[in-house]
Amino acid sequence: MAQTMITLVALLFLLFHLAWWLALIALVTPLPAFFFSTKYGWKGYRLTRHQSPERRLLSYFMLLMTTDAYNKEIQLFNLSDFLIARFWDLATKLYEQDKKLALRQYFTNFGWSNLSSIANSGIYLYVALQAIAGRITLGGLTLYTQTATQVGSNFRSLLNSISSTYQNALYVNLLFEFLAYQPTIKSPAIAEPFLYPEQSQGLSIEFRNVSFTYPGKDPKTHATLRQVSFTIHAGEAIALVGHNGAGKTTLVKLLTRLYDPDEGDILIGGKNIKDYDLKTLRQHIGVIFQDYVNYQMTVRENIGVGRIEEIENDELVRNAAGKSGVNMIIEKLPQGYDTTLGRWFKDVRESTQLSGGEWQKIALARAFMREAHILVLDEPTSALDARAEYEVFQHFRALIQKRTALFISHRFSTVRLADRIFVLEHGRIIESGSHKELMALGERYAELFQLQAQAYQ
Repeated sequence: MAQTMITLVALLFLLFHLAWWLALIALVTPLPAFFFSTKYGWKGYRLTRHQSPERRLLSYFMLLMTTDAYNKEIQLFNLSDFLIARFWDLATKLYEQDKKLALRQYFTNFGWSNLSSIANSGIYLYVALQAIAGRITLGGLTLYTQTATQVGSNFRSLLNSISSTYQNALYVNLLFEFLAYQPTIKSPAIAEPFLYPEQSQGLSIEFRNVSFTYPGKDPKTHATLRQVSFTIHAGEAIALVGHNGAGKTTLVKLLTRLYDPDEGDILIGGKNIKDYDLKTLRQHIGVIFQDYVNYQMTVRENIGVGRIEEIENDELVRNAAGKSGVNMIIEKLPQGYDTTLGRWFKDVRESTQLSGGEWQKIALARAFMREAHILVLDEPTSALDARAEYEVFQHFRALIQKRTALFISHRFSTVRLADRIFVLEHGRIIESGSHKELMALGERYAELFQLQAQAYQ
């Protein structure tokens, strides 16, 4: 750009020597095209921002139609034509919006470009007349016409560079905004260390008057947790029971600091979890949510991501697989632990697809990869058959030795294994105690237990 400016100044000096107003015309005529180019660049940026949600929806439709995870339901409900129509309608709408803006920009640029051509033609005519009148030589005619051409070309190049820089800066600014984003949940400047008893039996957990409402909801009417308080002793196994939406999974999210409570404090090992380093906190809590991820990677990687620094530790991976009971399944796979799960990236001969229950065992193994002092299982056996569930919980006590365990389940055969049971309803703990104590109490837990028991009679 600097070289262009130096050349432009030199050429303007030559043109100014012939007639000052020729230099002025050569500079002014490209300005309208520059103005409108910049204006439409801004409009294009705003249109892109406005279309972002719809373009994400378009990508979502593509994901639905091209991913095997949705294939069964799409075929069974005959959704193909419906999804294709939705995709086509949305794609057409976005195309028409882009085309409308592009056509307006094209015709505007075409009009102002013609004005520049007319102005240049006028300059050429004036220079030719000066040569005919004998005021400049034939060499001067060539010099000034080439100068006029170069002035317009260099100035337009300079303006185009400025316009392109401006338009690119609009999008780059989004990147800088993203990079400048600071999460609200972060580690303290000086973090407290995790301290364990000499004979480690897990870590204690305490909730003190914890309230929480998800963003965008009214805390007065849609609070997920309301003044929840409880203590879990180190090494204790606790079950959370309640209807869907009672706040069970939310307790786990707060414990792992995926969210911070609106009110109250959460303590682990007697210290507020906000005083711990965030990464260290999560390393000491092994969690598997009910909506676990099925990674389209090898078996070894699917299990190893539970403790990424040990992903190449074959002994640890196999040990975790044995604890979840998935080892027997893995041994039957073509490449064992090196078999790719899912078929997004490899064909049938080089990969395999697991059932829902088998995937859940993989997810359980992922949790057992960690030597965590707190183990959290959210519906850990929801996709397992009766025999597989029995086998997992036959070893459950051994698996949670020297750990504090917190598990969520709607199956009361699972819940009965807990030392204590917390019953949540409308964001509050309404009952707590052992299975026998709550059955003797004869209230909400006993009612839920009897309802489920009747289904097996």
